[in-house]
Amino acid sequence: MNSKTLTCIVVLVLLALPLRGWGASYAAGAYGGFAPSLGGDLHTAQHYSEFQSHNGIDGMNRSMEGYDTGRIDRILGVTCGMLFKTIFYDYYQVRIAMNYTWGYFGGSGKTVFDDGGTTRLLDCEYSFWEADIPVTFGISIPFWKDIRIAFSCGLAYAYADYSYRFESSTGQQWKGSFAGWGLPLVIILEGEYFVTENVAASTSLVYYKGSTKVLKDGSDAGGTDFARIDFSGYRYSLGVTYYFGSI
Repeated sequence: MNSKTLTCIVVLVLLALPLRGWGASYAAGAYGGFAPSLGGDLHTAQHYSEFQSHNGIDGMNRSMEGYDTGRIDRILGVTCGMLFKTIFYDYYQVRIAMNYTWGYFGGSGKTVFDDGGTTRLLDCEYSFWEADIPVTFGISIPFWKDIRIAFSCGLAYAYADYSYRFESSTGQQWKGSFAGWGLPLVIILEGEYFVTENVAASTSLVYYKGSTKVLKDGSDAGGTDFARIDFSGYRYSLGVTYYFGSI
């Protein structure tokens, strides 16, 4: 994390602390969920130049009679995190969280490709993990006495690591590894149901939009490759939030 980004996050947190004078309430929570299509289609320059795939995993899914292939599914991620938020003037919210997301299902399979006029089998394997700190601002609206719905948006500092390994039926291998950070846009829709005066069961739908700059392959095998790490996509989660005082 560069110094400017860290400074912005620290300043935003410090700004939230004095809000008690504005009738602020504080809450902390934890949650877990899943993220479909983690990392997007995971396209790289080598996908295009070596395997004629214009759209990453989707373009690598090929089959041919006489060849035993297996579909390469987009990566399904599992995510967990912690949050801290402040609600002031009853309706306005500042929220900061820390998340870790990693690939749990998909990202492996077998396809075919043309190797100099000869059809070859290709085993494919992808891996992906991400850590991010989103900071958002928005509104939090109470409904009746035990439901609260919040909408907020902002930016996240996100760092991710993405790698792939391909091996052909002739033993030839291609590898790629990319790591980098970005500042994706974050939009959050949350719902809370208060089971007690201070404890709420929560659910959220989060959308990220953004990617890293173009990164150079950091591996030492398979030639030079380039890619962007895509943070874009949805996340769904369930959790528990504890309020330090009734609201």
